[in-house]
Amino acid sequence: MAVGTTRGKRRLGRFVKPIRLRSGLDPKDVAREVECASQTVTRLEGGVSLPRLHLFMAILGVIGATPDERRQARQLWDVADVDAAVIERVADFPVKYQRFRLDETEAVTERTLDTVIVPGLLQTPGYAAALAVGSRLLNRSEEREQRAAAERRERQELLHRVGRPLVLHSILGEAAVRNLVGGAAVMRSQLDHLLTAATLPNVTIQVVPFEFGAYGPMSGPITLLTFPEDDEPDAAYLEYVAGLETVEDPEDAVALSTTWNEIAAAVPSPDESAETIRAVRDAV
Repeated sequence: MAVGTTRGKRRLGRFVKPIRLRSGLDPKDVAREVECASQTVTRLEGGVSLPRLHLFMAILGVIGATPDERRQARQLWDVADVDAAVIERVADFPVKYQRFRLDETEAVTERTLDTVIVPGLLQTPGYAAALAVGSRLLNRSEEREQRAAAERRERQELLHRVGRPLVLHSILGEAAVRNLVGGAAVMRSQLDHLLTAATLPNVTIQVVPFEFGAYGPMSGPITLLTFPEDDEPDAAYLEYVAGLETVEDPEDAVALSTTWNEIAAAVPSPDESAETIRAVRDAV
C-alpha cells in the first residue's frame, strides 16, 4: 500500500466515522465485534490505513450502514485502494513529509506564507545550498543535503507539469527578499529567479512590507493545498525547525486558509511586489 495518508483514505475515513458515531458504538466496540484491533478502526477513520475488503465490509455491517451507504463506501474503498503516485527521492524523508509530497502532486493550487525565507518551490540551487550551510548541524550530512537538493528540483517541476501545472501563490515577508542568504551574488540570482517565476501564468508572488506589521502565524511557514474535487477540503501544513505538521482539525485548517486570503487581499499587489523585489535586487 502507498505511503501513509492518501486523500482517498481520508475521504473514506470521513465517510465512515459519522456512520459509526450514529451507531453509538466506540472503536473498541466495533473492533470487538469484528475481531480486530481498535487501532484498525481509528486508523481507518483517520485516513491512515485501509483494512482489507472483507474486514471493511464487516465493519460497515456492525455500525449499521444502510445499503446505499455500503455501496458508496465500497466505491470510496476502491478509490482508496489504488496506489498513490510514485514520488522519487523521498524514501529517506520523514513519513509526514512523504504524505505531504503525495498530496502536493495531486493538488491543483498551492498557497504559501513564508516570513523569512523563500519557499522550496521557488529556491535556486545556490540559495538552497546556502540555507543548508546555515543549518548544517540539523542537516547531519552532505549526502542528505544532496538528496534534498535532488528532491527539491523534482518538486519544482510541478510548476512546469505538462497539461496541469501546479498553480502557486506565494506570499513572502519582506525579510525573505532582503536577507542576504549566501551573499550578494547568490541573493541577486535568487531575486532574479523570483522575478522570472512571477511572469509564469501559474505563479503569483506578493511581498508583505515591514511596515505592514503583524500578520498570520509569523512563527513559521504555512502551506495550503487545494484539490480538484469539490468535496475535498483544503489541506493545511505548518512547518517548524523539527519538521512539517499536518493541521488535522478542519476548523483550524479553514482558519488558516481564511487568514491567508485576508493577507493576500491586504498586502501590495503582485505588480507592486515585483517592483519591491526588483528594487532590492538592484541594491544588492
